[in-house]
Amino acid sequence: MKIHRTFCLLSVVSLGVLTSLDARTWKEAGSDRTVEGEYVRMEGDQVVIVRRSGQSLKIPLEKLTDEDKKFIEEKSATKPDAAATEVFKWETDFEVAKKRAKDENKTILADFTGSDWCGWCIKLKKEVFDQAAFQEYAKKNLIMLELDFPHNKKLPAKEQKQNNALNEEFKVQGFPTILLLDADGKEVGRTGYQPGGPEKYIEHVKGLLKK
Repeated sequence: MKIHRTFCLLSVVSLGVLTSLDARTWKEAGSDRTVEGEYVRMEGDQVVIVRRSGQSLKIPLEKLTDEDKKFIEEKSATKPDAAATEVFKWETDFEVAKKRAKDENKTILADFTGSDWCGWCIKLKKEVFDQAAFQEYAKKNLIMLELDFPHNKKLPAKEQKQNNALNEEFKVQGFPTILLLDADGKEVGRTGYQPGGPEKYIEHVKGLLKK
């Protein structure tokens, strides 16, 4: 469906495809022009919505109908602030990661790593996971889970037991192994170190999630 310029889009950026009960048809006040998409949040006086294609749009609140404004008012009163969930944080507890993935509608990226001895693991972290570009993507799309197998530091017994069990369950053969998991812990993709920096790795992850 075409978006008329009267909506005054401020930005269009690519995001992951979203599906939600918040998806609706937005109408421009005083006309029959519409755009379909999912409500995400308010940014100042701009309404951020995401279309089925994954494009994020910003539309001035004043351009929308009273019905749409009422919908946003109700959602703003009940919807958690997106900023509260858009944080880059490494989890170490698999159950916590799964709960967050379910609550935030995100994919788990599980990093089976030898953080203090595995050269390729250290290289991947430095070149990709520690980079701002990847962290910005991860904030919106991933729950980061570190499953560490260090040589020179001792993990808590519970964490070590968990990591060993997951290593066996997913039949990890070497490090780093990167698994993409859904909120139930089911594997949806597997990879490892990839050269090219954060931007290339983001595209690689997106490609795995489309399969």
